[in-house]
Amino acid sequence: MNKSTNFTGQPILAQLLSLIDKSSVSRIAKKRQSDRYSKYFKTWDHLVTMLYSTLCGATALRELTTGLLASEGKLRHLGLIRSCRRSTLSESNKRRSSEVFREIYMDLYRKWHHVLSDSRIELELFKQFYIVDSTVFSLFKDILKVAGRPRRDGRSKGGIKAHTLVHAIELMPCLVRFTARPQHTITLSYNI
Repeated sequence: MNKSTNFTGQPILAQLLSLIDKSSVSRIAKKRQSDRYSKYFKTWDHLVTMLYSTLCGATALRELTTGLLASEGKLRHLGLIRSCRRSTLSESNKRRSSEVFREIYMDLYRKWHHVLSDSRIELELFKQFYIVDSTVFSLFKDILKVAGRPRRDGRSKGGIKAHTLVHAIELMPCLVRFTARPQHTITLSYNI
């Protein structure tokens, strides 16, 4: 049995917040004076609330504040003393500059960029990647009567499959090939 206690039993939001240094958030908030006129709803509380909103998929202030009220007993482990009112959150969204959150993000990025998977891919290696996708276009029997193969019941199921090869770094198709509908993408050869 694994004895690791790193993230065992912690909610996802608590795991995310453990990666954020609270002292750096306080330092940035002091530098930007984002807590200047707020008594209770500080920058850390705002950050936690907005992360909670993102993870819950809340799209409205009422939905967010109701969700926070529903889990009010569990907010202490996130560093929140109390949940905020809808008017407080609305005023904070208007008054607190987005530059504070940009700076917090950039601080986090500088600290954790080495463990992000996409930051470790070298550009030369990435130039060799191609993306393959296939899409089926159904054809009407009246237009193309001979399209497709006949089934056992006598009806035909017509269609064309478009196989597209996209260069990953440019995100532009570099090869498009049309085949019969039952043709599998994996059996085709792509010569570039």
